[in-house]
Amino acid sequence: MRNRNKIYVLTENLSFFYRINKELNRFNIPFKIINISKKIPPSPSIVLTTTADVKKLEKHHENVNFLSYSKNENFEEYVLRVISAYRVGYKDYYSEMTFAIDPGNKCGLIVFLDDYYLISHCCFEKRDLLNKIKHYIKYFQKDNPHLLEVSLKFGRGVLPVTQDLVQQIYHLFNETKNMKILLIDEFKSSKIKIKHKIKDKKISKDEASALILALRDGIEINQDNYIAIFNQIKSRKLKREEYKKENFETIKEKKIFSEEIAKIAEEVLNGNLTLTNSSQMIKEIKNNKIEI
Repeated sequence: MRNRNKIYVLTENLSFFYRINKELNRFNIPFKIINISKKIPPSPSIVLTTTADVKKLEKHHENVNFLSYSKNENFEEYVLRVISAYRVGYKDYYSEMTFAIDPGNKCGLIVFLDDYYLISHCCFEKRDLLNKIKHYIKYFQKDNPHLLEVSLKFGRGVLPVTQDLVQQIYHLFNETKNMKILLIDEFKSSKIKIKHKIKDKKISKDEASALILALRDGIEINQDNYIAIFNQIKSRKLKREEYKKENFETIKEKKIFSEEIAKIAEEVLNGNLTLTNSSQMIKEIKNNKIEI
């Protein structure tokens, strides 16, 4: 089990307390409440407070990081800062982001920050999906002295939708450097059942499919060759799917493999495995058991 910094809420501002309490519960982030008059525990921790409350503290403590909220700050962005500090680790700046997208009538989106699971969404419109990607990149690049490394993994099960999304991404980030786009085969991705829950709510099948895509390798494309590659995939689609169906192993082997992937995926969502490590584990299982 991965050790995380403990989260404490320290404030005399009731409005801030109710708002942050609601968000911490919504994102299933455990926390404890401490009073300003009480001693802050010495263990590595993150204290959520306000700039006004911080001024009342006699001194800052070692191994304690204060995430203070200012009344002029965007509260949604503050919450994102809290989620990042808890799930990924407290840092002044982050270096890389990975987005995995399961395109369709509804689009599943899962986001990784510095190799750890950050957040996921089920987007009912392409505009919403693109706005979320744009927002996360803009937020984590803001004031960052280093160029954020960005990877986007698109499932290619619904090619027209995927191609349209890729085209819009290139339009939105035309001048963005350090961005990599990969096309991922969606074969059987929706068949893997993930039992992860947040506050008794199951992760949607679209988000689950996006997670499985994040764990796979794909074909890297760029603005110069993506149309040609999409055309190649379209022309070979039937042959590829028939080949995979003929070469897939027995039902029993498929079930075992899917269950093992699901367990790994759940550990990723729980923050116990990085995206890199989990992908490598799946490759090793695949090489030892079956090919898909």
